[in-house]
Amino acid sequence: MELASSGLETHFAPAKRTDRETLARQAAQALADPVVKTVLEAVGGFLVVLDEHRQILAANREFVSGLGLRSGDRLTGQRPGEALGCIHAGTGPGGCGTSLYCRHCGAVRAILAAQTTSESATGECTLAHRDGERVVCAQYRVKITPLPLGGQTVLACVLHDITAARRRELLERTFMHDTRNVLAGLQAWSYQLRDETSSEAAQNVVRLVEQLLGEVESQSILLRAEIGELRAHMRPVHANHVIEAVETMFRNHPCSDSKDLLAQSVPGDQTMITDESLLVRVLGNMVKNAFEASPPRSQVRLWCEATVGGSSFHVHNPGVIPPSVAAHIFQPRFSNKGRNRGFGTYAMRLIGENCLDGRVSFVTDAVEGTEFSIELP
Repeated sequence: MELASSGLETHFAPAKRTDRETLARQAAQALADPVVKTVLEAVGGFLVVLDEHRQILAANREFVSGLGLRSGDRLTGQRPGEALGCIHAGTGPGGCGTSLYCRHCGAVRAILAAQTTSESATGECTLAHRDGERVVCAQYRVKITPLPLGGQTVLACVLHDITAARRRELLERTFMHDTRNVLAGLQAWSYQLRDETSSEAAQNVVRLVEQLLGEVESQSILLRAEIGELRAHMRPVHANHVIEAVETMFRNHPCSDSKDLLAQSVPGDQTMITDESLLVRVLGNMVKNAFEASPPRSQVRLWCEATVGGSSFHVHNPGVIPPSVAAHIFQPRFSNKGRNRGFGTYAMRLIGENCLDGRVSFVTDAVEGTEFSIELP
């Protein structure tokens, strides 16, 4: 058993609590303070104001109603885990923050960090609580911010429920993993079928399986990029290798039917430091978008240019983007092609800028057509 500076037993955070008289006075002071009142009204999500011993002085309406209470009076003096019903809050010698499990709680760690540095701190916590006979888990993103109050410092503790988002991420990862495994098996059988027969049907099966594998991989990359887990593997890359890879991608692609891709080689041996596979995906989205925006029997052009200190790739098509669409072109789920579309241009900028440190842009003109570009350092 560890001892906190207060002399009370604890396994992690200090166990000492504020006496009732002081707590009541501080709670009244917090509720009357204009800054605290503004914060309680303005901040979305669950918000509680904590004293130096991590006890609740005030709570916003979302927190109170989320617990099924009519007022926050019953919450005064409780610690966050106790108010939220954490099953570990009662296992420590001094309540919330003092059990062995609390060593791994991102909320307690963030509170202690904010108290130590007098600066904002963030973390994530998984809180197990009882729902009838079942134990269920909720996940919260936590931000702790010190606030001055009558000569002392209190803590504004904001908790955003990210349970649904984390569960969706897990389901998407599982789906991607399982689908990739099934397709890998299907691909192996399609190759065997192609080797045993030279029929057009066998060739089409191989092509469609490879195309589907590419789509699954694209969605997996987009998912990782959105949650900040996609890491670029930078190395020297030849510009012509990139152009050839994109050209191969669209050699038999359905969207290129009755349209041509003019992929212009770069004279010499132009190289850059980037992640080739991610760059090919960005350019692939640009070319696909260009094909979809082009009329039949038209031409899409792809080329690369040397810039001062880097390189830039360009994709041109003869179509024009209306101003109402151009204003939102890089926003997710925005498209003039129907529902559940609009991820292609979003992925261009997300991957091209956040992962490759490039700059993605476009110009469109009724006479000159539309050109998407990515400039790399």
